[in-house]
Order: sequence, then C-alpha cells, then structure tokens
Amino acid sequence: MATTLTVSSNYAGKDAGGYIGKAFKEADTIAKGFVTVLPDIDFKVSIKKISYADGRVDYACGFTPAGTITLSEKTLEPKKIKNEQEICKEDLRQIWSSATMGFSAHNDNVPADVESALIAEILMDTAEATDQDIWQGDSTNTGEFDGFLKLFAADGSVIKAANGITSLNAAVSKSNVVSEIEKVLNAIPIALRRKSDLKFLVSPDIANFYNQALVAAGVSNGLGGGAMELRYGQYVLEVCNGLPANTFVVAQARNLLFGTGLMSDHNELRIKDMDESDLSGQVRYKMVYTAGVQYYNSEEIVWYLTTT
Repeated sequence: MATTLTVSSNYAGKDAGGYIGKAFKEADTIAKGFVTVLPDIDFKVSIKKISYADGRVDYACGFTPAGTITLSEKTLEPKKIKNEQEICKEDLRQIWSSATMGFSAHNDNVPADVESALIAEILMDTAEATDQDIWQGDSTNTGEFDGFLKLFAADGSVIKAANGITSLNAAVSKSNVVSEIEKVLNAIPIALRRKSDLKFLVSPDIANFYNQALVAAGVSNGLGGGAMELRYGQYVLEVCNGLPANTFVVAQARNLLFGTGLMSDHNELRIKDMDESDLSGQVRYKMVYTAGVQYYNSEEIVWYLTTT
C-alpha cells in the first residue's frame, strides 16, 4: 500500500519558512536507563539464570553435599521491523516548495527543509513507538513486538494483583494514590529494596496525581526553583511514558532487557531518490531495525495495574 499524503493547505504566496510536527512523548525507557540494552544480537540470545538454595548445615566430620544450584535460561529473540515511505516530489512542488525545489519541470530536488522535517518526524515517531512497545507491545499486531506487560501477564511468578498485591480494581486518583504507592512498596522483596539499580516506575497519570496530593498536603507548593525528584521516602518515583495509565513497575534495571541488532539502526533512515534508477519522480524512505524484550527473574519484578 502506498504512502498516503494528506494535505490541508490554503497556500497562496510565500511560506513561513519552517515546518513543525506533532509533539511526541519523550522516549525515556532506554535513555534514562530503566532497562539494560543488549546490542549486537544477530538472531536470538540465551538469557542464562543461576539460582542457589541454602546448603548450610550443622558441622560434623566428613563431607555431605547439600543445597541446590539451578541453571535455567530464557530466549530473547528480537523481531525485525521495517518502516517504508514513498513521496512524489511533484506533490511537494504543487503545495509549498516550488521556489526551494527550483523551477525545472524535472523536480530534481526534495527541499532540504521539508526533508529534514520529515526525517525528524519519522525518527521521533519510531522512538516513541519503540518506547511504548517495550512495555505494551503485542507481536500479533504488525510492526510490534511483545512488550514486558504481555510477558508479565502470562507469568505466574511475577508479583502482581492476586499474587502479592490486593488490587484496587479502580483508577488511581489524588485521594488514593498514596495508599496505592504503599501497596507497591510493601510488595517489593526485601532483598531488592536497597539495590542501587532498582527502578520504581510509574505511569504519567500516577505521577500527576501524586504531585497533586503533595501540593494538597502542603508538601510542595509549586514555587520550587530547580528540578525536584518525585520521592516517597527513600524511593525515587520515575515517570515512564511508555507505561499505560494506572501502572506501577518495580525492578532492577539489570533484570529488564531490551535486545536489538545495532542501536544505530533506530536512528538511521535511508533515502533513495528513484529518479536515479527509474525516473519515476518518487523519493523512498526506509528504516529497518530489530527489537525485543526479556527478563531474568520473575519473582523480583513488581507489576501493579490498579484496575485489574
């Protein structure tokens, strides 16, 4: 199916000299280190896990082995995804950019300002989509890979509603956000509570309600100067834009894995002017990249969707 170019324009004369696209959510899952990135995966990789059960006993002469060591593995197999666009240069001439394209009927060039804006738009859209798929992706949908939340839902060992947390069965609000944060805190395994890479992630709506609760309680008056962390006791609550509403995730960053081939593929958009080969007047844009997620230890992940 060809790329659809939709135009709403009353152009008559010079343009304003620039293009502005839509606002994108910050793609923060990778940028802020919420997960560990495993690059250079050509096909799939084995995620190895080791666990040890206590072998300590009272001393007696002799040698009597005890305890257990269990080796297991999971597989991280990134999915290959592509994003292709094709635009007719004549469409751009007829709309805004005839002056910057030149006056030849051959349409030799795509205007640099249009192309820069388009590239930025495609790359930002891909970054936002990847960030969301890391958490909410479903590989049965074209162009998506299975995200963490789908894996958590199928894993009976993850700490979640009905497995370590009593669900609210309702949306988070300013009035209940503190009690829900406390539920999540109480569910964190003691061994994890002071790990340096422990991430307490909340969806943007939860962060908003917690801010409102702090202001209402007089803890924050909205007049602060520098950027202030969102905290509950010793824990920093970090906003993760890829999470759906009413969602908490707590885990070590080293336990949550994002796998790909080359990270640079997520920032590379290849461009081909088809006039060079078939004189069609089209320009093609193409991205190809791989992405997938996996984790080591189910029992060291807290996932709480309050509406479950």
